[in-house]
Amino acid sequence: MQLEIRMFAPFIEPAALPDAEIEAMSFEQTLVKALEIGIRRFDRKTLAKLSGIHYPHFGDLIAGRRPFPATKLSRFCMLCGCGYPEQWLEIQKRRELEEYKKVSSEAMYEFMQRAMKAA
Repeated sequence: MQLEIRMFAPFIEPAALPDAEIEAMSFEQTLVKALEIGIRRFDRKTLAKLSGIHYPHFGDLIAGRRPFPATKLSRFCMLCGCGYPEQWLEIQKRRELEEYKKVSSEAMYEFMQRAMKAA
């Protein structure tokens, strides 16, 4: 009879960088940095398995040749102990929201200007 000993790395706060450094990277670069940190905790195969990613596709996901599944990103980041990819996505979301607000307010301003001229 063979005993199984399960080993797992304890939770650590995810690593973060200043927004300026994250903005200078591409999403794939943030994944590579996260993987570098994650490899210190797990080997690639274990990291892929625990993240729920099919191992033969793991390298393609990190390199950007395949889209990284959004449902598996948070688990990947949690296991790596690195929040760079999620931080990158948050910055992009914030930028898009600011752009939307700007365009929306400009459209409203133009509408009000036209309404005032017509009246």
